[in-house]
Amino acid sequence: MNFTASLLLLLQRQIAVYTRFLNLLQEERTALGQVQPDALEKLTAERARLTAALEALDQELRGLFTNAKIVFSGRAVKQLFTTLAEPQRSQLAKLWHQLLASAAECQKQNAVNSKIVDTRRQQTDRVLRILMGQTTLAASTYAADGRVQPGTASATLATV
Repeated sequence: MNFTASLLLLLQRQIAVYTRFLNLLQEERTALGQVQPDALEKLTAERARLTAALEALDQELRGLFTNAKIVFSGRAVKQLFTTLAEPQRSQLAKLWHQLLASAAECQKQNAVNSKIVDTRRQQTDRVLRILMGQTTLAASTYAADGRVQPGTASATLATV
């Protein structure tokens, strides 16, 4: 199989895995929103498998370029496309852009999910501090220069 045909198939495989990864991230967001630890455990295992698959496909892509004696970079890929005749040029360019868009969307969705996890962690930490009696009233006052100064007065919530 020639370089161009191999690249075409490899890009299609990468896009398919990114599509599955994006679906997983959407399921993960739902599970995070509904606080479903069992679902999250299964999704985490699938996430690890898909991440490994993406890494293997990336290495395969780099190897394909190395075997063709082409230094792999975004610029090299675009340059390569200009040397191809139609319909290969447009097919590969379309797949390449689709791959980049899929990767960017996965990165965006992963950041959203990470933010949800971080927010939940902060909420849980706050609840634990309250339950352990390590609370402070967060009354804010303003300094002479207009900056907000958080209050640090502690309050007794209950006595026994």
